[in-house]
Amino acid sequence: MHIWSEHFALICGLEWGLYGEGLTLTAFLGGASFEGDAVAGNKIVHLNQSPRGPLEPPQQLPLDIPGFTGRAATLTRLDALIEGNEQASSPLIIAITGMPGIGKTALAVHWAHMISERFIDGHVFVDLRGYSDRAALSAREALGQVLRALHIPARRIPVDEDELAALYRSQLARKSVLIVLDDAANYQQVHPLLPGSASCVVVVTGRNDLAGLVAHDGARPVALELLPATEALELVRAVAGHERTEAEPEASAELVRMCARLPLALRVAAANLAIRPQQSVADTVNTLADGDRLSKLTLGQDLDEAVGAAFDLSYRGLDPEVRRAFRLLGLIEGTNFTPKAIGALLAITPEAARRVLARLEAANLVQAIAYNRYQLHELLREYARGRTHAEDEQLVRESAVQRLATWYLTAAQHAGRFLDRYRRTIGQEFTVPPVDTDPAERTRHLEWFTLEHLNLIEVIGQTSRLGWDQLTWELADAVYDFFELRRYCHENIAVSRLGLEAAQRRMDLPAAFFMRHHIAVIHRELGEFQEAFTEAQEAYRISRLVQDRYGTAAALDNIAKVHLNRSDYKEALAVAEEALAIHREISDRYGEATALDIMARGHQGLSHYRDSFEHAEKALIIRRDIGDRRGEAETIDSIARTYHALGEPKKSLGYAEQALAIRKAIGDRHGEGETLAFLGYLHIWVGGHRRAHDYVEQALQIRRSIADRHGEGQALVYLSTIRRRLGWYDAAVRAGLEALDILQEIGDRHGEAEALDSLARCYRRKEAFDEARKDAGRSLSISRSIGDRHGEATALHALALIDEKCGCLRESRKLAKRALRIRRRIGDRRGEAGSLDLLSKVYRQMGLLPKAYRISHQAHAINVDVADGYGGIVTLRALGEISADIGENDEALEHLMLTLELEREIGNRQDEAKTLLLYGKVMANLGRLDEAEAAISEARRIEGEFNKEQ
Repeated sequence: MHIWSEHFALICGLEWGLYGEGLTLTAFLGGASFEGDAVAGNKIVHLNQSPRGPLEPPQQLPLDIPGFTGRAATLTRLDALIEGNEQASSPLIIAITGMPGIGKTALAVHWAHMISERFIDGHVFVDLRGYSDRAALSAREALGQVLRALHIPARRIPVDEDELAALYRSQLARKSVLIVLDDAANYQQVHPLLPGSASCVVVVTGRNDLAGLVAHDGARPVALELLPATEALELVRAVAGHERTEAEPEASAELVRMCARLPLALRVAAANLAIRPQQSVADTVNTLADGDRLSKLTLGQDLDEAVGAAFDLSYRGLDPEVRRAFRLLGLIEGTNFTPKAIGALLAITPEAARRVLARLEAANLVQAIAYNRYQLHELLREYARGRTHAEDEQLVRESAVQRLATWYLTAAQHAGRFLDRYRRTIGQEFTVPPVDTDPAERTRHLEWFTLEHLNLIEVIGQTSRLGWDQLTWELADAVYDFFELRRYCHENIAVSRLGLEAAQRRMDLPAAFFMRHHIAVIHRELGEFQEAFTEAQEAYRISRLVQDRYGTAAALDNIAKVHLNRSDYKEALAVAEEALAIHREISDRYGEATALDIMARGHQGLSHYRDSFEHAEKALIIRRDIGDRRGEAETIDSIARTYHALGEPKKSLGYAEQALAIRKAIGDRHGEGETLAFLGYLHIWVGGHRRAHDYVEQALQIRRSIADRHGEGQALVYLSTIRRRLGWYDAAVRAGLEALDILQEIGDRHGEAEALDSLARCYRRKEAFDEARKDAGRSLSISRSIGDRHGEATALHALALIDEKCGCLRESRKLAKRALRIRRRIGDRRGEAGSLDLLSKVYRQMGLLPKAYRISHQAHAINVDVADGYGGIVTLRALGEISADIGENDEALEHLMLTLELEREIGNRQDEAKTLLLYGKVMANLGRLDEAEAAISEARRIEGEFNKEQ
């Protein structure tokens, strides 16, 4: 070094260094000199006067995971983080966190290999052993490891932790180094290992949330979730072999489910397959399904590759009380839980439970899925259950579950009274119903049920298996109103049957009555009328045996409704009259209004319209007299639907508007959304598709605002239908797909089938026949699986329409006939007319005009009989078309003139244009060309106006 250069260094206090060549000279003003190393604050002074050859930068990354798959979105995000930090003044710190076995280390190592070429000064990897059988590495030990990796001689490595950290930062200054700190225990362990140079990148993995690292050092959190099903399956394929998994696709998908999409579990299970070529994927699935999955998810005797062993390390790191809480969480069979529920389980306050859950969340042993709502991974639940059976006495476990079940019962009974304040529940004498409550409070309780209904199902199953009979039937009764309101019919039947079995074991007849009655109502709502009738008769018999007059009247109401559904109107009237007498005898005015409503519907079925409205008016008077505003709106809404059945959509619209006004006035947001959706449906019938669209949009907005996911899904199905009729096929498909997502998410199989049916009809209009057939087939499969005969007939009808459009007339005829048989069997007369209409259309295309004509007349007769105005228009137009085909032009004109009259009466402009075109064709056949031209011109004008409106 030249003398002037040395002098400049001494004056400025600069460090001169030839990194990697062993020559470093640091000088201070005042001429101080040192032998060896010295530290002044953060200034490291070390002299080395024996130059060495260049040293290779550290290359410490472990072997990349062979066949690494998945995490594409996370890898993209990590790449974006490093690209976005290029101009930063501080190092990029990434904190990868997640539950045991989620694949944190695998991801960190794989990504580190992907970006390793960026770091010319090397790559450092430190296993901090935060969760390990060995003691966790202290920050001092970790710093020593890294400094040695950076070729600092041991004799020059300080003992003091602050001095170590200062030397570490100085060595990394202006260097480009990738540092991977694996398995961190906490923030304190990591902080001293953070460099100051912006050219470095630090990747930290840990099982806890490393919140301190984020808060104090600006770390970018990357929380790993479970692998998506497709990526999980690809991981199994990569390890076990594509040929084996492709040979057993269903078993491979089931293996993913059995491993709960946890990467460690998937890799272990797939590795076991890879080393056992004689074992099929199905054999592995069956082995795991036998129980105790954790003991089987291990590679031979290698506990480092066992899922349970990974969980052990996290469990042992908890405080004793938190361990106890985690163990007892394994007893919960529901999908998620709240601090209030956990407070009941642990016999502590909700506030204390919240603190416990926060600690478990920080350790990534529970996951927060919403505010105050948590879930436990399936394999962690199994692990926790194993720990509680090993460490807690049976009395402790059963007491915890009983506290939880009792809490759910109390909460459900309280919330249920806000859904139907007039229904007598188990344990309550029939008294004056409670006063109307704040609709907003009702909405809160409805939301509680929405969030907890899956947990309630599991709790009821648990109490049933444990033989807690009274708890079982009381819980089944407590959830009935919500399940009935939301049409969770099969869930309602399942829990009611558990309640019935419990009542029968105890020979408790009053409880057995409630369960029988609930089951009967649900079967009726499913369209399973024979089963409904059988159960209702048994409920009636029990009520008579125990002399429960209220129960007898309720059972008779249900029997009468079954008769209505079967179109046995005279029998329905007779039974309802008997029920009415009892309701009046016991002064049950709410029940009296119910019976009157049934009688109104019975008279309507017999075309005794004056009697029908007389009974409806009496019901309405009672509703108003007892102050049942909600019931009043329901009765008016029912009258609106009666007018709709009569084919008088304008009157129906008027009553629906009245119902809507009441529901708005009392703040019944749920009812308001329901009526708005019905108004939209009515406007579809009268051809006001644009207004229908507006009503359903409003309904959708309300249902979203009150978190009514079920109502939201229903409204989206309506929206899909309306958009399809407006010709907005792509928008119709989007609404249908959104509805499908929601209805699948909440487990509404009936609604899922409806959404698929709507999508099938959209795809048919778009001439995407493969998609249409697939969705209609899925709708059919679901409807059959849940026993929905009406839905089955609807799906068959949709398939028949697709085949008719594709020219597969024989297949279309066969499907339409199957739909027709079902509709006749369940007494769906309007649906029967629709199937006959379709058959008539098929026969006409097949050239079987006399048969088409005859069947169309049958459809028209049914529409007249059931007073289906819109259906009558469709069949009249079809009759006019067929009559023209067979040369009966005068008869065709007669049918078409009547069709035009009805269409103009209800204001159906779109269909009016279609009829005018056909009318013009018939006029041309008769040689009346001027009239034909006028009709066609008018049709074109209407079409233009309609299209402009849309």
